[in-house]
Amino acid sequence: MNKKVWLAVVILILLSLACGLSGGDKEAEEPQSTAESVSESARETPQYTVKNVESTEAASPTAEVAAAPTQEAPAQEVMTKETEDAMAKSLTVETDAPIYFLEEFDGEINDIDWETVYSFWVDEDVEEGDPEAVPDYSIEQRRGVLRFELNSPWLYLYRNYLPHTYQDIRIDMEVENKAISTNNISLFCRNTDYGWYEFIATSGGYYSIIRYYEDETQELAAGGIKSIRFGADRKNVFTAICKGKNLTYIVNDIEIATVKDEEIPDAGLAGFNVSAEEYLPVVAEVNWISFSDPQ
Repeated sequence: MNKKVWLAVVILILLSLACGLSGGDKEAEEPQSTAESVSESARETPQYTVKNVESTEAASPTAEVAAAPTQEAPAQEVMTKETEDAMAKSLTVETDAPIYFLEEFDGEINDIDWETVYSFWVDEDVEEGDPEAVPDYSIEQRRGVLRFELNSPWLYLYRNYLPHTYQDIRIDMEVENKAISTNNISLFCRNTDYGWYEFIATSGGYYSIIRYYEDETQELAAGGIKSIRFGADRKNVFTAICKGKNLTYIVNDIEIATVKDEEIPDAGLAGFNVSAEEYLPVVAEVNWISFSDPQ
């Protein structure tokens, strides 16, 4: 092959290489153009797309990310007293049970409007399911009385009146001690999910007004009850008045103490308690109980 042929071949090769390099530069510019287009689109639309949660497709990580809100959140509504009262009224369960009443325990026991709950202390080594872990007591309505018999020590029985809650309430209750063992009788008000007030009288003639508040117990007043009637088959009338900040305790129409407290201002359940401590059995009969408006 002569020099002219070699020169022609070299020129053809160089021309082919030049065309290839020119085509590669054109293709390299295309991704840059696409990137500019995506960037402009991102400024106009959300970065994430939220798919319909009812879709049968497998959710992708992108689909789980919520889109940013495109409008401002509405201003927070100010809750007025009228709104609160309307909401509370709408949540009130319709009931024929009276707000104020005198209960003399005639007929069958009322376990629809009244609920019994108990607090019971046992040794730490007593396991669940052990007979000692179950309190021994009975509540029976007969011959116009509500009779309590407690045969387990350190047992506290509470009777909550369920149909209504009260902020201000007067509770009167006549109780007859039917045994010689010691017992505690109490009335309580504003039984909420964070605490309550309780007025306690011991058969030994002492009283306490206590605020049970979350994990704290505070004795607001304590002392002797000069007006109490001691012994078996003796009747005593206990009265608790919760009105605003004032808590008043009365026994047999004699005022024992009045204290002020405002830690539990909300309306709550009201009721009474019969409890046993170390000595057994405890037998007490409630002859009547009344709920009334504190004047």
